[in-house]
Amino acid sequence: MIPLHLKISGFLSYCQPAELNFATFDLACISGVNGAGKSSLLDAITWALFGRARRRDDALVNTRSVAAEVAFIFAYEGNIYRVQRALQRGKTSSLEFQLCQATPQELDLDQITSSAIPWKPLTMRTLRETQARIERTLRLDYDTFVNASFILQGKADQFTQLQPAERKQILASILGLEVWEVYRQRAAERRKATERESDALKGQIAGIEEELAEEQQRKTRLEEVEKQLEDLSRRCRAQEELLENYRRTLAILDEQCKIVDELRRQLEDEQKSLEEQKKSLTERKQERQQMNQILAEEAQIQAAYQAWHQSREDVKDWDDLAKKYRQQEQRRRQPLDIINAERARLMEEKRALDEKLAEITTQQSALESLQAQITANQEALKRLEEHLEQRLQLEATLNEARQRQAQIEAENPLLKKEMETLKGRIDRLRENLEEAVCPTCGKPLSLEERQTLITSLETQGKEIAERYRANKAFLIEVENQIRECERLIADLSHIEAEQKRLWEKIASMQTQAETIQQNLRQWEANEAPRLAQINQALQDETYAPEARKLLAQIDAELKAIGYDPEAHEAARKAEKEGRSSEERLRALEKARAALAPLEKHIADLESQISTREENLARRRAEFEERAAKLTAAQAQAPDIYAEERKLAHLREQENQKRIEFGQWKQKVEVLEKLRQKRQALEAQLQELAQRIAQYRQIERACSMEGVPALLIEHAIPQIEARANLLLDRLTRGNMSVRFLTQQAYKDQRRDDLKETLDIQICDSAGVRPYEMFSGGEAFRINFAIRLALSEVLAQRAGARLQTLVIDEGFGSQDAEGRQRLVEAINLVRQDFEKILVITHLDELKDQFPTRIEVEKTSDGSRIRVV
Repeated sequence: MIPLHLKISGFLSYCQPAELNFATFDLACISGVNGAGKSSLLDAITWALFGRARRRDDALVNTRSVAAEVAFIFAYEGNIYRVQRALQRGKTSSLEFQLCQATPQELDLDQITSSAIPWKPLTMRTLRETQARIERTLRLDYDTFVNASFILQGKADQFTQLQPAERKQILASILGLEVWEVYRQRAAERRKATERESDALKGQIAGIEEELAEEQQRKTRLEEVEKQLEDLSRRCRAQEELLENYRRTLAILDEQCKIVDELRRQLEDEQKSLEEQKKSLTERKQERQQMNQILAEEAQIQAAYQAWHQSREDVKDWDDLAKKYRQQEQRRRQPLDIINAERARLMEEKRALDEKLAEITTQQSALESLQAQITANQEALKRLEEHLEQRLQLEATLNEARQRQAQIEAENPLLKKEMETLKGRIDRLRENLEEAVCPTCGKPLSLEERQTLITSLETQGKEIAERYRANKAFLIEVENQIRECERLIADLSHIEAEQKRLWEKIASMQTQAETIQQNLRQWEANEAPRLAQINQALQDETYAPEARKLLAQIDAELKAIGYDPEAHEAARKAEKEGRSSEERLRALEKARAALAPLEKHIADLESQISTREENLARRRAEFEERAAKLTAAQAQAPDIYAEERKLAHLREQENQKRIEFGQWKQKVEVLEKLRQKRQALEAQLQELAQRIAQYRQIERACSMEGVPALLIEHAIPQIEARANLLLDRLTRGNMSVRFLTQQAYKDQRRDDLKETLDIQICDSAGVRPYEMFSGGEAFRINFAIRLALSEVLAQRAGARLQTLVIDEGFGSQDAEGRQRLVEAINLVRQDFEKILVITHLDELKDQFPTRIEVEKTSDGSRIRVV
């Protein structure tokens, strides 16, 4: 991972945005006083990549910021990536991961932040998934990254201080051996799945054994069910024969029942026909009675018919008069239309004038209100003019007070300087009495003259001091006066706006009032007399005189015709009422013709009814006899439904027993198949056992005690050799390191060795564990081991880490040790793309080609590259 660009804002000590371009250097020193924010740059990188730093949560946000933001661009395995992480105070953080769609060779790394560079989003659905993708891309987590590439402040010995087993895990992760743990987990998952499959097969075999143990019991039960089935079949056949006999008996009864039903139907039909003939006889007799009644009213019917003919003649005469009347009445329409049109026109004009009158009345009321408002606003305007004069006086007073304040503020420094000058002269006169001279002529002064001069100077100084104090007291009064004037002026600041508003309001009201007065004058002069004229014409009906005269002439002619609408209507009513007499006359003629045939038909019906009643009595006697015999036979008939239910019950029992027989037969037949299946399952179980043993061997091989242990054993000599090379340079050959990967168990009965990663140091005092060293020596050991780990990683893992960071590692070294560390850094410089050294020691700054100075200001930390 090669850093290219870092941008931070609101993060830890960086309140304002700060940027650092790594593309311009490969070795640099980050310098600054303690607490300036040097280590915060490294925290920004680890927080951007892994979401972890020395502090967590809202503590990362600068106290004067609402959010912390870090954007980090880095190159890795031929690609360029950008990570942007932000945290708003009180909320969860956000994370974006992007891939540059151009290669490093195609880009100008100095312009890596340009908006023209295309980025492809790699951000996942959730923050946790995006973080996992970043770690998969780097193939590192925070702990491995820090232990391998960062020697952080306070964590320089983090790798060496770990427990031996933890050291081995970190080393395995650095060497990329975590893939073997993935292999081991996959083998374990497959082993567990195979074990579950094996357990399932064992369960199936156990179930088969349980079923095979029931073989004799199943065969015995099959014989019992077979005997029960034969008995039920025999009983069903006997019940079927009995039921067939009962059915033949019931068939005979059914035939008799049909005969009785047919007799009943014939009897009912005969009775119905008899009833219909009796009803018809009654109707014919009623019809004969009605005809006799009509014949009895023959005279009245004839007279009514003659009267109706006369009324028809009268209606015809009135219709002729009405026709003449309507022809004459058509002439009335024209004068009437003229009169109505004139009246409608006058009414419309009257309506418009009435609306105008109502509007004029409203305007008169509004005029009085406007005049009252104009008067009130004019009085308010006079009060505002008084306040305006008061404000002008206050402004004059304020200007005068400010001028006086400026004079005093200019005078007091001069008075103070003059007092200091007098005090200095007095002090010199009192200290150097022998050298005192006259300030006018320059001659030496006597003792009395010197004392007189001092008294004079003191008197002059007191007068100036009193004037200075008086000025200060007056200055306070002036300041109070200025504040009071400013307050009063501020209170009156709205006067001009209010005055302008009142002027505009009064002008608008006066315009409205003049408009209303003009409307009133126009109404009184023109429209009011016209409204009175229209009202009088409508009341007297004097409008349209010519049409009214023609209408009177036409009405006189209509009256001479002699048409009476009421008499005409009465004739129509009489004619309408008499129309029924014609129908009654026709009914009379019909009754005369139909009476004789009706009498003959009534006699025929009476004869037929008598004959039908005799036949009905004979048929009823036959039906009752046969019905009694059928009832007696049915009482002695068997209950076939009960016998059918009994047969159904027997058949159901037989079917159930047949099913049971089939089930037990199947259970006996399946035993042979189960024996064959058991053999197949046992063979499959044996095969699974072999696979489980193979998976266990793979797990053992992929665990830290297997292939990774061998790879670590192979890598340890390289790490050890490289660390010793660096220690030899750092300690002038006084120290060497040795890694022990195995050691014996405390239990002496065990022959195998325990996997470990102990560190032993050899120096002039002999061989000692790493834990026995501290201070500068421990840091040199840590530094050498860290560099060895990083270099071996660069060789074995394809340069996955190409950046080395040393944070405050020089404080525990003496001058010679610091020089050796610098030399060691230069020694490994060609093995890393970027080396950053953080220190607050001024004597080391000039030993690096590039210096990144971090300065703490009132606005937060700032960065400057020198």
